[in-house]
Amino acid sequence: MLWPAFLFLAAIFVRSDSTPLRSGCEPGDAVVATLAANTAVQLQFSVNDGSGCLKISAVSAGQAVQGYLPVSALAGLEQFDQERRSASPVQALKRSIVLNRDGDAALRRGLELLEQRKPSQALKIIEPLLARSAPDPEVLLLGGLAAYRLDQVPRALGYWRSALEVRPDEALERFCRRLERETANDRSTEKLYGLRVLLRFDSHVLGVGAARSLVSALDEELTRIAEQLGCQSEERVVAILQDRQAYLRSTDAAEWTGGLYDGRIRVVVPEPGHPAQELRKTLAHEIVHACLAELPGAWPAWLQEGLAQKLSGDVLTPAVAARVCQLASSHALPRLENMSQSWSRMSAQHARDSYAVALAAANLLMENYAAEGLRNLLNNPSRFDAITAGLDRLLGL
Repeated sequence: MLWPAFLFLAAIFVRSDSTPLRSGCEPGDAVVATLAANTAVQLQFSVNDGSGCLKISAVSAGQAVQGYLPVSALAGLEQFDQERRSASPVQALKRSIVLNRDGDAALRRGLELLEQRKPSQALKIIEPLLARSAPDPEVLLLGGLAAYRLDQVPRALGYWRSALEVRPDEALERFCRRLERETANDRSTEKLYGLRVLLRFDSHVLGVGAARSLVSALDEELTRIAEQLGCQSEERVVAILQDRQAYLRSTDAAEWTGGLYDGRIRVVVPEPGHPAQELRKTLAHEIVHACLAELPGAWPAWLQEGLAQKLSGDVLTPAVAARVCQLASSHALPRLENMSQSWSRMSAQHARDSYAVALAAANLLMENYAAEGLRNLLNNPSRFDAITAGLDRLLGL
């Protein structure tokens, strides 16, 4: 699952005092906690039944709680969705740095390298700027982002905390607190380096021998997928492996997910007894997202998720294909062009249906444009508006 690493997102709060947090979406469901006005919440997923019901997590009376609230009980959702759709850390920094600091060639070059997914090169340029006599919050912001992309979270936090001392920023403060919580809940401290990947893992969850084999598998998958899509990063891709509880605590991901890409690949290690190939397949899925992130273009959600499934080996079974046809004929699915960029707020069933439609669209893409080749298509991102509209017609959406 693609989950962009947006740093500067609006906060979401409870509107009114004594808001009941329930065990389900029905008015008669049990109340699990009573939330005060302005309580900050984290979204887990939305329930796709027209009820406007959201699963959330929050802290109430010092205790972590989870449950369901109606959309009407929350403030900040509209701004959150606008920022999630339109803003990325690099874009936000570019607006504040390039426009205001046009004469600083070194800073501009550092930002360009970061946009090109070359964080280690960017950090080499930024570090001398950090030695200036007066702390510069914009340089510290950029240095923190480069360190974050390199999976050097404590270093990133240090830069950002220094930036906050010079120029307070509520959004950055919230993100720092999230990173501190992530760090406290993440026990994946062992590292292994491959030719093209850095694997970080918890040795209590994944043995060192298995991790070494997985590094080789990751290198192979990245080479294969890069050849098909045309991505050629000079930096290692970071992959973090965790048990399910650590994954959920450190990411706030939806409960139904088993992996995500937020600038770093994060994957849940399956429980003992699951096929070993399952983990490799999940990693391949997230590698597709990492690869597409390197290519210039604003790739639609259906393409992201469809190719991630297709290139990791998923097959559209006859039963699932029949469900896609049934949903399309009953107008129960959005057009491909209207699919959201983030699926982390979907319910599990809504997510299954959306993934099925995306895979069906990817199959049609590969069949109808086989003569042109996938790499050539991805070299022309402006074509995908027309391609998407054509696939909508073929799918009956």
